[in-house]
Amino acid sequence: MTFFEFLQRNLRWVAGGFLLGFGSSFGQTFFIAQFSSQIRETYSLSHGDFGSIYMFATLASAATLIYLGRIVDYYRPVVVGCAAIIILAGFSFLMSWHNSIILLAICLYGLRLFGQGMLPHTSQTAMSRWFHGSRGKALSLASFGNMAGEALLPLAAVSLMVVFSWRDLWSAAGITLLVFFLPLAYLTLKKDRTPENPLESSGSNGPAVSWTRKQVMSDWRFWVVMTAVLAVPFLVTGLMFHQVHFMEAKGWARTVIPSYLPLYAAAGAVFSMTAGMLIDRFSAVSLLPLSVVPLGVSVLVFAFGGEEYFVPIAMIILAITVGSWGAIASAVLAELYGTAHLGSIRAIYSALMVFASALAPGLMGILLDNGIELDTQFAFSSLYCFGLGLILFAVKPQLMLVRSPA
Repeated sequence: MTFFEFLQRNLRWVAGGFLLGFGSSFGQTFFIAQFSSQIRETYSLSHGDFGSIYMFATLASAATLIYLGRIVDYYRPVVVGCAAIIILAGFSFLMSWHNSIILLAICLYGLRLFGQGMLPHTSQTAMSRWFHGSRGKALSLASFGNMAGEALLPLAAVSLMVVFSWRDLWSAAGITLLVFFLPLAYLTLKKDRTPENPLESSGSNGPAVSWTRKQVMSDWRFWVVMTAVLAVPFLVTGLMFHQVHFMEAKGWARTVIPSYLPLYAAAGAVFSMTAGMLIDRFSAVSLLPLSVVPLGVSVLVFAFGGEEYFVPIAMIILAITVGSWGAIASAVLAELYGTAHLGSIRAIYSALMVFASALAPGLMGILLDNGIELDTQFAFSSLYCFGLGLILFAVKPQLMLVRSPA
């Protein structure tokens, strides 16, 4: 099946996954970070203070997601997705009027749980379960939603803050979720797709027997995979959250990184689609070792690039990893462990992903408060990425083996 044939037959379901990913943008770091200066000024917070509040709110959302994420195994994606959109809108409205640090933490908790957590989790679980032979293409197309949000919303927020206050923009976010995303998500997801039979689909990858979450948690391969894929949310979240300080330290205008996010998202879309087709042909497990190396190269360029022209270079290299990461990570879990309990399994992965993204703002903020600049942090992070790549190549034969649960 060609890409266009696939899209023609499955547009409504893929569009639903796209919309859930796009809607999650209002709880993602790349959007919240655009208001970091105003929030720190409003509440007289240092980088470390705000980063720590953000970290603990996100950690709490990760702990909640371990249990809440299982509901996608019991309720239809349209129910979970629409409920998450409504709740996310509620926290957006709360963000627009509260005047308490405690309420700030509660808002961040809700935005992270239902934005970064439940909406992408629901989207990726539905795509992984509904598609088998074309899982890579479905996951990569659904991942475009998050990339579209990254491309459009940060620059829009920075531009609109010239005219509107940051609180007005959070009210606008809530209205947009209810008026635009909610009805469209309902229309596209209200009818479940009949999955392809994984035993009959010639392009299918993965075991015929599905593992339970308890069995997966005792499998060493799961933790090796997690060590790799969690490097992406940690470093990308850290960069996006502290981007204002990073640009100030480099002597760049505040619009430099946001202005290149459309290029970054466009490149990510290309690499995501490429990764999707490669997954369907070769399997996600075979691509996993290659996914972290460009991440190491990109943060190395950010660390040592002093001029603005290094930004698009670093962003395009970063897009190789980020564009392919969502599809590869979700497809790896389905290939290794099946789809019957995928919601519960992905809930652990999603919680760990949120946990990794929670550590970055707080840890990097504390290091900044102690005089360790992001250039130094990124330089050491690149070594971690290159080391992960070597480890994954070493254990790849074990990952490729089809195993039954113990």
